[in-house]
Amino acid sequence: MQKNEQARRKFLKQLGLTGMALPFLGNSALAEETENAPIKRLILIEHPDGINPEHWFPTGTETDFTLPSMTEPFNLVKEQCVFLEGINLGGGLAGHGAYSGLWRGQTTGISIDQYFAEKWRGLTDVSSLVHKASDIYSGTRSLAYDSFGTLIPALVNPLSLLDKIYTNSDIESRTYNNLEESKRRLTTIGQDLETLMQEEQSNNLLFKSHEKALNDVLDALNAKTEETTAINMDQWKEDFEATATAGGLTSRSESRWNGNAILADNAAFELMSGLHEDAIVTALKYDRTRVINYSYGTDTWDFYLKCEDGNSYPYHNAGHDMGQGHIETRKVTSRRVANLIKTLKETNDIYGQPLLDSTLVVYACEIGHASNHTNKNAPFILAGAGLEGGRYLNYNGVLWNKVLVSIANILGDDLTIFGSADSEGGGLDGLV
Repeated sequence: MQKNEQARRKFLKQLGLTGMALPFLGNSALAEETENAPIKRLILIEHPDGINPEHWFPTGTETDFTLPSMTEPFNLVKEQCVFLEGINLGGGLAGHGAYSGLWRGQTTGISIDQYFAEKWRGLTDVSSLVHKASDIYSGTRSLAYDSFGTLIPALVNPLSLLDKIYTNSDIESRTYNNLEESKRRLTTIGQDLETLMQEEQSNNLLFKSHEKALNDVLDALNAKTEETTAINMDQWKEDFEATATAGGLTSRSESRWNGNAILADNAAFELMSGLHEDAIVTALKYDRTRVINYSYGTDTWDFYLKCEDGNSYPYHNAGHDMGQGHIETRKVTSRRVANLIKTLKETNDIYGQPLLDSTLVVYACEIGHASNHTNKNAPFILAGAGLEGGRYLNYNGVLWNKVLVSIANILGDDLTIFGSADSEGGGLDGLV
């Protein structure tokens, strides 16, 4: 009897050490032991050179609306997206140069992506990715700024992204070791429970339920271990390099000179943007980073995009004309972002969760009217991270700082002010 009482005390003590409570509630009882805090991720995406409001913003009500030509591709993921209208940039930002404050809420200071890169530093091996699909300025017109307000150059070469996020080590080793430790502790508890159930305790229904629950959790952990031990990035790296090489990208230099003109080649836009988007999904999937600042190009540069109507149009000057070329070029980037959101929805991370569930995607442009270069009524589209989609919200002229504050709030930060342009503070009413 004394032996059983000692075993019982030891067993109950170990239950406490593993975060379990009586009565044991099946697989959920080890949540604190086997699950981490919810992961949050952020992707900022920009396209330069403005929009045509008539062809960009929805018509209709908050939940019953129609997307016009420039945003029509978002019908693919309409129920995951929130479309914002009536957001103004201010604080001294003007024209094309407003890109420098799009993610800062002012003309100086840190950008919202780097705010989270600093906040989440150490959670991943790579604090953030800053990159552009196409650029003639060697990344010097980046949209990311560190805590000193210093510009962080954008990577343009997809192979530079590969080198930054790839690792040949077991990226799941830490998780694997945690799982093995949990299994060891549960096995020890199970052995003590078996001892406790001997003799007069063998018919104790409560202990039998504990035994079954312990076995269920062990089975789940064994399955999880099998999943994690098989994960690596080698095949992805091989496929990524093969795609780049086949497309003519062989140099890892960030300079577009010395035989590396593909970095600024109009004809290579689809290849380059495809590789950049692949790197985004992979970096998040393998939890290499949780913060991304990405742009499709650089303001005022007339790279020609091949469009769905079979023609190629100059991205910048098409905006001045505000004609069919303007519509078609913006549809190109809208479709790419919509497809990226769809991919995030359909892709699980290494922890088995859909990427879009944990990832806030924000797509924007700093110019609200391509022809007159106004920074009023700048377009913003948000998706993911638990945000209720299928909505169109018109804010009738509030400052974009409220969007940045809302980004922080959605990601679990209680910021009330970001940037100095909006002295009132606060986020967007009704967004969350």
